[in-house]
Amino acid sequence: MKKLVTLLLAAGMVFSAANGASAVEMKVSGEWQVGFTFADNMYNNYNAAEKHDGFTDGSFKAAQRVRVNFDLVASEYLSGRVQLQAAGGTDSNTYDWGTAGVGGTGKYAVTARLAYLDWLIPTTDVLVRMGRQSVATPSYTFGSPILDDTIDGVMVSAPINDMVALNLGWLRPVAELNKWGEPHKAHSSVDLAYLSVDVAGDGFKVTPWGMVGFVGSDANWGSDTDPNYTGDMLGFAKSTENTTAYWAGLGGELTLFDPFKFTADFIYSGNDADHYAERSGWYAALGAEMKLSMLTPFLRGWYASGDDADSEDSGRMLSVNGAAAFDASGTYFDYYSQITDTIDVCNPAGTWGVQLGVKEVSFIEDLSHMLSVTYFQGTNNTNRVTSANLGQGGYAKADGPFGYMTTADSAWSIDFMNSYKLYENLTANLLLSYLVTDFDKDVWGQDYDNVFRGTMNFTYTF
Repeated sequence: MKKLVTLLLAAGMVFSAANGASAVEMKVSGEWQVGFTFADNMYNNYNAAEKHDGFTDGSFKAAQRVRVNFDLVASEYLSGRVQLQAAGGTDSNTYDWGTAGVGGTGKYAVTARLAYLDWLIPTTDVLVRMGRQSVATPSYTFGSPILDDTIDGVMVSAPINDMVALNLGWLRPVAELNKWGEPHKAHSSVDLAYLSVDVAGDGFKVTPWGMVGFVGSDANWGSDTDPNYTGDMLGFAKSTENTTAYWAGLGGELTLFDPFKFTADFIYSGNDADHYAERSGWYAALGAEMKLSMLTPFLRGWYASGDDADSEDSGRMLSVNGAAAFDASGTYFDYYSQITDTIDVCNPAGTWGVQLGVKEVSFIEDLSHMLSVTYFQGTNNTNRVTSANLGQGGYAKADGPFGYMTTADSAWSIDFMNSYKLYENLTANLLLSYLVTDFDKDVWGQDYDNVFRGTMNFTYTF
């Protein structure tokens, strides 16, 4: 912890010096989270809920994370942001209590999670953002099933008029640097070209969008050992040729009939690879809610295509390197993680489901509740697991029903979220989440237990 404080003070002094020298205003903001979680039968990815000796006992975890934003504002036309994150390491978003032992300084790693420059093109309202930034593809009903995370690149936002705005960008999620004294590795990068148009009017908003990915044959994105690997790194197997991936989407919301709100999303994605590496799929979602004085009931659902029985290619939608944020369940999907572990399936590809719930329920000042019940089922054919003649079977068998549900697999997710505002800047959140599994033993060759997660999280914003 002393190391963290020293680094933050050093960063503050550096920025303060820059402020005095160039008349740049520095603004500090951030978020400090502390979470306590009890979970039963919940393990990351494929072995979640398996009935194993020693895998049935519950576990307790305490963790925290600090994010501090330094905004250096030269004017309304030029600014930059650096967000420092103090967590357990470069590959971890949290620091787990107890990992430093007694008397240790804490195994924190302070990294620059965000680092970008904002500037307006002179004499225009066109905003350019350059650097490591947060990017999310449009999604109005659930969290984005394609991309919602930090990524390097350039994004440009250009308002056309009062109703229309154009957004375009170049994103680079993967690139291997040239190293001194080593041969150059060609075709080792992944580049994404993005375009969307926001159309907003009185009581409605619509966003058509598209993205194209250029994936080098030697990009470190996939598996070098399993030729049939079809995980969601980008959504297809390791290819020996340069590959082009694509996404086309349309989403929107209708608020004209107050207090009702309706949302819709549609996405189609694919690539130009061959055989096992070929992939194409689609996703659709609809939602409706009615805002009342003390609560907001809602209903929403989705359908995402899956793998067929008699095809070597995949019928599931692509995502970007597992960086999606589909939020239909507090245990199975990526919903209200509150800095603690979930099974963390971020992409709904190969599933369909429906969710009924109520949110913004408040009978006491500063205390609110949200309750949802979600039923979902797989859309992948069971032959992709049980047949030895299909290359997809090897991947599906390894991943289990968590991340690859078949038409014989289903689950219920019950999620109860409670938020209490202790002070102006301090909020306590209690999440109780229960997953009732019904995964076919004939398909997977074993039984699976139900999953529980209870999380108490404190968030200090400043």
